Amino acid sequence: MSDDNTSTPIEMRLSEVPGMVSPEMELTFATAIPMNGSTFSSNQECRIGLNVPQDCFVDLKRAYLKYKINNTGAAPIFLDPLIGGAAVIDNWRVIGGTGALLEEVIHYNAFYAAMNANKNEDVISTVHHNYEGASKNPGRPFLVATGEADLTAKGLHSITNGQSRVMTHRPQSAFFNADRYMPLGYTQGLTYLSITLSQDTTAFLTNSGTDAATYTCSEFELHLPILKPGPEFASMFRSAMSSGVPIQIHSVGVQNTQQAIPSGINGENTLTFSTRKRSVKSLINVLRLNAAITSSLANSVSGFMNCDITEYNFSVGGMRIPAQRIKVETTANGKDAGEILANTQLALGHYSSDLRGICCNEKLADMSAGGTDTFLIDAENTSKKGGKALFSLDLESYNAAFAGKNLAGQGLPLVFHASTGAGGIQNTGAVLCDLYVIHDVVYVLDGMTGVISANS
Repeated sequence: MSDDNTSTPIEMRLSEVPGMVSPEMELTFATAIPMNGSTFSSNQECRIGLNVPQDCFVDLKRAYLKYKINNTGAAPIFLDPLIGGAAVIDNWRVIGGTGALLEEVIHYNAFYAAMNANKNEDVISTVHHNYEGASKNPGRPFLVATGEADLTAKGLHSITNGQSRVMTHRPQSAFFNADRYMPLGYTQGLTYLSITLSQDTTAFLTNSGTDAATYTCSEFELHLPILKPGPEFASMFRSAMSSGVPIQIHSVGVQNTQQAIPSGINGENTLTFSTRKRSVKSLINVLRLNAAITSSLANSVSGFMNCDITEYNFSVGGMRIPAQRIKVETTANGKDAGEILANTQLALGHYSSDLRGICCNEKLADMSAGGTDTFLIDAENTSKKGGKALFSLDLESYNAAFAGKNLAGQGLPLVFHASTGAGGIQNTGAVLCDLYVIHDVVYVLDGMTGVISANS
């Protein structure tokens, strides 16, 4: 029953004019392949053109990427526990038809791992296991130094030397997850996807004594759902463009900026990052041992560290947020993991959902005790195992577009303030901090020129 007692029931609205029917759309599928070769190795760039027919739209939310990973080394390689073969994607860029940069995610693989760490374990061990070869026991922690003698039978998917595995990947990308169909059939030039592949030693894990992984990637295919409108709608859309009306498409993107915690530094750390985004929704800070990133004996991509941080906050536009610092405690006596997790869920928009789990329960042979929690690893300087904790902050005033912090004109950097402790991994080496700034972005198609650009 309606709260408005004056409204006419829908059954009695006999004079109401029905709305317009949905425009006619014909769905087809196109497969885009690389423009600059067929087989690629570490640190090389693969360019895939988004070939969309004229006057057509593309539903990029339903697009997926396929490629084959070939083990060209002399020993087996093991895929990342959280993201499998997606670890080969180091940098992700989308370039417009006139050369404009539409999206860039540096260390895309680490960001994708951070997102997967905040999914239910069953999703990772089933869906992502079949998509990309993620682990069947994704909550298990792995070493970020020295390596393990035998990685077999630990849930990781392996590729034997001389063999291969085909990956299917759904892009964690602003351009591919916008809130509208992309009118790429109306733009000037050819928009293309640029993927830079990871180093050999970053993309995989190997058994100790075989720190010599090598690979190639081949058979890249980007599968695109193409929507061709009827002639009436296409003509109307062209008329709207020619009248000078800008076509605006909203999405949520991410910018990577980096700093480092020096080796052996305990106590107060102040790390300054730079961003000039107009609407910053949240901050996700991912910490990894710097030496681990270039070692196949280490969990290079998803081995997240906590540096025994006991409290942290950020300076945003010159203001400390939150004023009272977020507390963390890794030790069993007084352990405090809930506040850092709550802030991560707030930053990712998961806080109000009971369906959003995290991937931090290691399955054991004897599950009578319910497994082992691996969210916060205690004494990581001696265990040298990576956990799942992220140092995050929500900055969105309310759940809507452009409700974040405007840092475009502040003239002040982002500053991460954290108090590190003696049990942190930084006591064994420098720690890389990848700060992912999640922000609103609007893709604008200029109707007069057909040029598409990104405003953020």
